[in-house]
Formats: sequence, C-alpha cells, structure tokens
Amino acid sequence: MRLGFAILATLLAPLVACAPRIEPMRPVVAPPAAAAPSFQDHLDASGVPLDLPDGKAIVVNVPAFELIAFEDALPILRSRVIVGAEATPTPLIETATSVVRFRPSWRPTPTMIATGAYEDRRWPPGRNNPLGLAAIRLEPGLLVYLHDTNRRDLFAREDRAMSFGCVRVERWDELIAWLLDWDLADVHRLAEGSRTVDVATEGIPVIFGYFLTFPADDGTAQRFADVYNRGPDVRPTDRTTLPTTGPACGGALAGN
Repeated sequence: MRLGFAILATLLAPLVACAPRIEPMRPVVAPPAAAAPSFQDHLDASGVPLDLPDGKAIVVNVPAFELIAFEDALPILRSRVIVGAEATPTPLIETATSVVRFRPSWRPTPTMIATGAYEDRRWPPGRNNPLGLAAIRLEPGLLVYLHDTNRRDLFAREDRAMSFGCVRVERWDELIAWLLDWDLADVHRLAEGSRTVDVATEGIPVIFGYFLTFPADDGTAQRFADVYNRGPDVRPTDRTTLPTTGPACGGALAGN
C-alpha cells in the first residue's frame, strides 16, 4: 500500500509543479474618506470674517440675537440672547471673561433713569433683579455683561434688540456651567442661595460680532436683518476702545 502511494505521488509531482499558483486573497482597503468640513470651513465658505481660537470661546452675533459657545472651534451651546437696541447698541468688541457674580445687586445709570425705564434705586439680589440670578463680567472691568434677566418672556420675541447694551442670555445657567466646568446643579445652588458670590474664571475669549450671514451647525448659511443699519459685516474692535468707567450700557453692579 505504501509503495502504491509512493508511485502515485511520483506520477502526480509534475502535474502539481505545473499547476497555476493561487495567491491568497488580500483584503480590499477603501480609500481614506475626505475629512468632514470644520465649522471654521463653514465660516470661511459663508464669508464670515471670524477666526475661531483654540480652546473655549464665546461668540455673540448681534443680528442673529444668538450666543454660541465654542470649544476647539466646535459649537457646543447655542442660546437666544437679547442685545442692545439701535439707540443703545451692544458694543462690537473682543474681550474675555473675568468673574461670574451669583445673585448680583444692580443700579441703573442716569441715562436709563432719564428714559423712565427704571427707578433711581438699588435692586437687591433675586429673581426680580434686572440682571437675574447671575452675571458674567468681562475684561478689563467693562460695564457690559452677559447675564440672566427678570424678563425671560422677552426671549420669545423675534426682534430682540431691546437692551441698553448688555446681553441677556436665555441659557445663562448652562453657559456658566460650561464656562466654569461645573455641574448645572452647582450653578443653581449658588444662584438660588442666600448670598452674593464671585467666582473667578479663566480669561475665555468673548467676541461681540455683527455678521449678517452666519452658518448653522450643518454649514447652511443663515441670513439676518441689519438691525443696526450698519451695512456689511463688522469685525469686532479691541476692547481698549470701550470705556470702563462712566455710564454703563447695562447699569452697574452695585457695590463695585
């Protein structure tokens, strides 16, 4: 039997040598996918004159009545805002956060009192305070704030250019939690507490811009009315052009 197998192997050897060699199948590798466009790409494609910084940044687009919190050039949070009226516009500046004040007190400026919008008195902390339950102060001690409000019903309006220059933020609590890297519950605990508390922040860039075209998260270009009748997009100016003393666009944090 073994001899028979040996003879058979000898006879088949030439045939095996002449048989075509079958290479093992190699996996099919798909070509690398094109990188998805970044939000900066969307800005550039929309012609928006804005370069987003690395890390955290806050952009207020006045004509859109919107605040956007960015992290590494990605939109993290969008909130409706109320901005300055045409007669008392929100200044178009680049600045940075400095302090979050929970439960602020507030006093209106003489100009605000003269319009009849506010009484000449100090507003104590609480829900009836025009700054609401918290205000974000900006460098270098600017008298313009990002803050809560006692008139949250006004966020439902389509035209929200109605403040004396400060920016009222609908999602103020989420913005502060993101800014401080806190849980939302900790923000509410201080906001609903019994005393005024200041919490220093890192100097997160804040850009007040005037962009008549601005992309949605998916890159779709959105167009907005020219609420201040300024014409084309306006680049923010350096914060040093804005006074830090004297009448405040949004009143003064009492006790400062």
